Amino acid sequence: MKFLQIMEFTGAPEDAEQALKNYIEKADGRSYARKATICVDRDNPGTLLQLIEFDSWEEAQKNNELEITNDDHEETQASFGDVTFRNLDVFAEYTV
Repeated sequence: MKFLQIMEFTGAPEDAEQALKNYIEKADGRSYARKATICVDRDNPGTLLQLIEFDSWEEAQKNNELEITNDDHEETQASFGDVTFRNLDVFAEYTV
């Protein structure tokens, strides 16, 4: 079952984008993530949501065990402060 992790934190979207690009470069194809989307909350300026898609919860767990992911998590907290995680199993998807 597809798995989606939502990370919520505060900061500038340009900084979040650069941090994500740095992670992708450092991971060099080793990440289990399939897609990453950075969103800006229009109703809460400075609040960012990063949606990370995985093929499954198990793949997300493998990704969490990577050294690059652990290092990135520490860098993210240093740059953006507390990060709230929401872990979601994708029940259904529709193209409309």
